[in-house]
Amino acid sequence: MIVKFVQSKLPLVLLLITLTSCGTNTGSNSNLQSVQKSQNPTAEQASDKVKQTEIRIGFQKGTAFLNIVKARGSLEKRLGSSGVTVKWSEFSQGPPMMEAMNAGAVDIGVVGAPPPIFAQAAGTPVVYVASSLPNSRGQVILVKPNSPIKTVTDLKGKKVAVGKGTAGHYLIVKVLEAAGLTLKGIQPVYLLPPEARTAFEGGNVDAWVTSDPRYAEAERTGKARLLANGEKVAEQRSYFIATRSFVDKHADLVKAILEEQKKDEDWAKSNRKETAKILETATGVKAENWEWSFQRRPNFGVVYMDDQIVQEQQQMADLFFKLKLIPKPVQIKEAVWTPQSS
Repeated sequence: MIVKFVQSKLPLVLLLITLTSCGTNTGSNSNLQSVQKSQNPTAEQASDKVKQTEIRIGFQKGTAFLNIVKARGSLEKRLGSSGVTVKWSEFSQGPPMMEAMNAGAVDIGVVGAPPPIFAQAAGTPVVYVASSLPNSRGQVILVKPNSPIKTVTDLKGKKVAVGKGTAGHYLIVKVLEAAGLTLKGIQPVYLLPPEARTAFEGGNVDAWVTSDPRYAEAERTGKARLLANGEKVAEQRSYFIATRSFVDKHADLVKAILEEQKKDEDWAKSNRKETAKILETATGVKAENWEWSFQRRPNFGVVYMDDQIVQEQQQMADLFFKLKLIPKPVQIKEAVWTPQSS
C-alpha cells in the first residue's frame, strides 16, 4: 500500500517546510556484515517486547535509496511469513517525512543529511540508524558550457541557485570556504529544485547547485559544465532515520530492513541496466540518466553509524547553527542508534 502523507499544521512544520533535502567505510560495512552473519534465523519476526504487524516506511520518489527495495518487493517477501506487512508512504522531500515521524505516522525512512538536523533541533524523537556511502561527487555546482566562470573564485558577485537549508547549501558554503570566499561574496538565490533548474536553464542565475540524477541529465545532455563538487570538502550521505520508539521496541525489524537494503544494493551493482529501468518506473527519471550516474558516481552501500560518520554530520549541524538555520546547537551522537545499543 502506498500513501502520500498530508502535512499537519504542527509547529514543527514552520521550521521544516521551507527546508528541502534535496571512500567506502570498510569498518562500518564489516560491522553490518557481521551482524547479518550472527542474525538469529527468526530475526525478521517482530520483537518479543511488542508484536509489530505493520512497518510504515517513508521514501522519496526521486531517489534511488529504498526505491529498489520497494520495487523488488524484498521486504514483503522476507516479512510476509511472520505476519508483518509493509506500508509505503511517499514524500516529495525529507522535512515532511520528519514531521510524519513526529506525528507517529512513519516508523523509518531515508532522507538527505539536513532534515534530521532540523528535526533534532526541534526536539523530534528520531535517531540515525544507518548511512549510505559518501556521494560527494554527486553533489555539484554547475555552470553553462560557455560560461566565463572557470573557477570557484569566479563566482564572486554571481547569482547562484541553491536550496536553503539543503545539502546543496552546505556544499556551496564549504566549496566557497575552500576558495577563501563566503556566502556574502556571492548572490545566493534560494529556490526549490524545479525552480532552480528553470532559473539556470533560463539564464536567470549564473550557477546551479544540484545533485544526481538532475546532475546526470545535465551532464549527459551537455546542458551544463561541472564547476565543483563536494569531494574532499563536503562529504555527504543519505541516512536511514527512525523514531526512537520504533528502534527501542523493534531492533530486529530495523536490522531486517537494513539487510534487505544491502542485498538489493549488492544486486544493483551487478545489474545496473535493470536497476536503471526499475528506477525509471519508480521515479519518472529516465533510465539513461540513472545509468549515466551509476557509471560515473557509483555509491551503492549501506553501513551502520560510526564515529567518522557522526563527525561528518556534526560538521553540517555546527555550520547550520552558525548560519542561524537552526535555533540551537545539536549533538548528533545523542541521536544515534547502533545494533549494540539495542
